[in-house]
Amino acid sequence: MEFKKISTGIDSVDLVMKGGLPSGSFILLLGEVGAGSAEFTFTSAIMLSLLKTKALPAEKGTGISIPDAICYVSLTRSKADILKEISLSFAPEYYEVIKENLIIKDFSKDYFKTSLISIPEEKITFESLRELGSGENLLSSLMTFLAEKAPNNLVIIDSLTDLMRMYTGMMKWQDLISFLKGLQRASKEWDGLIYALLTANIFERGRQEEIADCADGVLIFEWSEIGTAQRQRAMYVKKFRGLLPQLEADNIAKFEIRITPNAGFEVSNIQRIMGRR
Repeated sequence: MEFKKISTGIDSVDLVMKGGLPSGSFILLLGEVGAGSAEFTFTSAIMLSLLKTKALPAEKGTGISIPDAICYVSLTRSKADILKEISLSFAPEYYEVIKENLIIKDFSKDYFKTSLISIPEEKITFESLRELGSGENLLSSLMTFLAEKAPNNLVIIDSLTDLMRMYTGMMKWQDLISFLKGLQRASKEWDGLIYALLTANIFERGRQEEIADCADGVLIFEWSEIGTAQRQRAMYVKKFRGLLPQLEADNIAKFEIRITPNAGFEVSNIQRIMGRR
């Protein structure tokens, strides 16, 4: 069986992950607010775009590749808003690269059809409320887009929090979980990478664990206390099929991370089991 890894584009992460992440993976990025999960996706998209621009081939025999394209799926934010955040967070040259290479799909119009926010107060009528619909078209549109764009590509879904929260109450919870399991299964045929962002502690713990159970890999982003007045961003791998045993063999427990305009997201230190570094 051919085993292929796809580079995250982040050198300090790929170094620890033995070159990249297994292709065909549905990866949950579970993060506390501001802990770095969004910056991870932006940095990955930027650095992979740079690799594509430089047309650097994977080293022969390494089994490491880069995605054919990078796609960003937004449920609530406009393309202009996403690009503005990147321009404010990263060096200007990165913005120019990402603007040309990042495929942004904005589903916010479909998302807000289920909310009164999409209808001006003076125009609220019985007919306008009925036209809001059940939101079922969003899932169908999302899967149609993924079927077209996900094969051999990197897809960032921003965010699973919005998607699950939108359909909670509209669908049975187990139907939502079945949808995620179907997405995980489809990712094997697409043979690329899917990053799905989920904000920690929004859903109760049992449901959060059910969502995590649907993914091939779960990367946790959190804040760690390092003193009475300081906090440090940290990342660790909660699970990853086919990859976690390699990390455990190296006694890796947690990555300390930093985020800068010039480098974006990067691993600054590695905490190892038993206190070894």
